[in-house]
Amino acid sequence: MPILDDTPLTRKEMNQFLGTTINSIKQSIDERFDEFGIEIAGRFDAVDRRFDGMDQRLDGMDRRFDGIDQRLDAMDERFDGIDRRLDAMDERFDSIDQRLDAMDERFDSIEQRLDAMDGRFDGIDRRLDAMDERFDGMDQRFGAMDKRFDAMDKRFDTVESILLRQSEQLRILIDNS
Repeated sequence: MPILDDTPLTRKEMNQFLGTTINSIKQSIDERFDEFGIEIAGRFDAVDRRFDGMDQRLDGMDRRFDGIDQRLDAMDERFDGIDRRLDAMDERFDSIDQRLDAMDERFDSIEQRLDAMDGRFDGIDRRLDAMDERFDGMDQRFGAMDKRFDAMDKRFDTVESILLRQSEQLRILIDNS
């Protein structure tokens, strides 16, 4: 029944038209709700399965935490034993500290003696430094003497070469005469 033409509708026609349209809309809405209902039910089933999986995992974690608690209790007992051992060691360390204090007093006495010996060694060290300076002076003198000997050696070589030349010339003269 066309609704857009210009002819006026009667009340009955209008009611029929509205009823048909409303029924059509209602049927469309029902179909959509049915589709959504199936889809939503599927989603709820998936969510339920996930929650069941999470419950199982949480139960497994609870069991693990129970095991960890037992281990921690055992560790606490071990730590108590360690604390007792450490207390005994502290007593030993106190005794060692007393011995070390006595040794410190002895070392102070020895240190005083060593300081006196250091003074003596400082005197010896100064004497050795003076001797080193003398040896340095002697090294310089020896260096100067080495230079003189080198110069003398060169002169000697020059004189020797002159003598050799002259003796050669002399022999040539003697042989020629």
